[in-house]
Amino acid sequence: MKIPQLISWNAQQYGKFSPLIYDYLTHNEKTFPFYSHFPSDESLRKQSLRKLNDYKLRETTYSALKSQLSSFNLSAKQTQNLEKFKEPNSVTITTGHQLNLLTGPLYFFHKIIQVLKSCDEMNRKYPDLNFIPIFWMATEDHDFEEINHFHFQKQKFSWDREGKGAVGKLDLHGLDKLFEDFFRNLCETHQSNSLKKLIENSYLNSSNLTQATQKLVQSLFGDKGLLFIDGDDLELKKQMIPYFERDIFENSAYKILQKTNENLENNGYSTQVHAREINLFYLGDGSIRERIVWQENAFHVLNSTLTFSKEEILEELNSYPEKFSPNVILRPLYQEVVLPNVAYIGGAGECAYWLQLKDFFESQKVLFPLVIVRNSVLLLNEKQRKKLEKLDINYTDLLLPIHQIINQNMEQNQLVEVPFEKYEERLNQLFNELEEMATQTDVSFSKMVNAQRKKQINGLVKMEKRLLKAEKIQQSDRVQRIEELYNELFPNGNLQERETNFSEFYITYGKDLIDEIYSIIEPIDYRFAIKSLP
Repeated sequence: MKIPQLISWNAQQYGKFSPLIYDYLTHNEKTFPFYSHFPSDESLRKQSLRKLNDYKLRETTYSALKSQLSSFNLSAKQTQNLEKFKEPNSVTITTGHQLNLLTGPLYFFHKIIQVLKSCDEMNRKYPDLNFIPIFWMATEDHDFEEINHFHFQKQKFSWDREGKGAVGKLDLHGLDKLFEDFFRNLCETHQSNSLKKLIENSYLNSSNLTQATQKLVQSLFGDKGLLFIDGDDLELKKQMIPYFERDIFENSAYKILQKTNENLENNGYSTQVHAREINLFYLGDGSIRERIVWQENAFHVLNSTLTFSKEEILEELNSYPEKFSPNVILRPLYQEVVLPNVAYIGGAGECAYWLQLKDFFESQKVLFPLVIVRNSVLLLNEKQRKKLEKLDINYTDLLLPIHQIINQNMEQNQLVEVPFEKYEERLNQLFNELEEMATQTDVSFSKMVNAQRKKQINGLVKMEKRLLKAEKIQQSDRVQRIEELYNELFPNGNLQERETNFSEFYITYGKDLIDEIYSIIEPIDYRFAIKSLP
């Protein structure tokens, strides 16, 4: 069987989503209350005009972006996009991500590349508007265990240290040892040496994780025009003071999301996130990022001795807004307040919690963005493609569970072919004749015929299973090769993009990997694509 270079499925054909995301992508009317407009070229344009009418912080955010990017040697396209940001007809399309070590799983690339391609496509179609690609860095996250590792060729490389507070502020102690171990797994080739340089120039030549990630993203995507922004910024957080104040004193997100979540559950959907009464953390000296809670007539910072009265916390917020860090509920609002953003591109899980936020956004008089579910991509190298061809497995088979792939493949390549379907048809014909005779004689005889039919058919099914088991033993080498290939493509039973690091492909394809992924991404519509790399 000749395997094609590319095959893709739309959302309905792929279908492996939570009920909420599946219904959203297939336009089920039950999801209509949870978003304003479904993504399309036309709705992006209309959203842009609405956002341009509302957006008031262009100069402030431009200054923050320019300051944050000032230490980088920006590409011509980045410089152009940065200057375009000032123009009154400029909007952004955004994705965000944690500061995963060495970018973490492959979908980091898929999200950013889809943002880049969406902006390119919209700029081509609507030259009267400027669409600027933005990567929002989640520098204030504090779940170190989620970001401290990456997988390469079935090995897990973990950063062994204690991580407290906002991860972006972490120094890089211990990373030299980790990457020294990693480099020992790389062969001496042009592309692997290029990967080493990327790592040396970012992680081994920076003072903290934010800076290292900025340098890596710049090296990978700078020439494509991507701008990246860090929300841990004093001037940007000043713009959030009134929103943070309302969350602290009015608990508006908590009240509204309770109603939204109830509506979701009444429609048979699970909820991705739950708001707290206060959705802010307090940032301390670098090792503290702890929740703010109201207890015993005072505001407390958990796991610390910090306590504020109502007057004191309001004074603290107005004097030091940089010490207040939004959680997963307020971070989307923060992003949409400070950016002229029209669409957010994220994974299915991310988009599920964005769909919980529309009513909250409306209560804050902030325009709710279009929510775009990112593409999923499975990449095959040439060796894997040849294995598929040799095993006579096509791309559509790969969407099946491994046991079904094996069973189906065994049936297609049986050493002894037994026409069980034909025998079952004959049995049914025989018993149909007996049943017809039985109805003319005795009811109890008819029951006996049906019982015997069931017994014989079950026996036939058992024989078929037994034969398939014998085939598996006979073809154990084929089964083993299928299992090995499946485990390569779906490590630990997960989608490749959720486990494998880009480095596995970069050591062969270098930066051409980005162009290969770019070529198969659908900018706005959901696609699951399987791509055979040259």
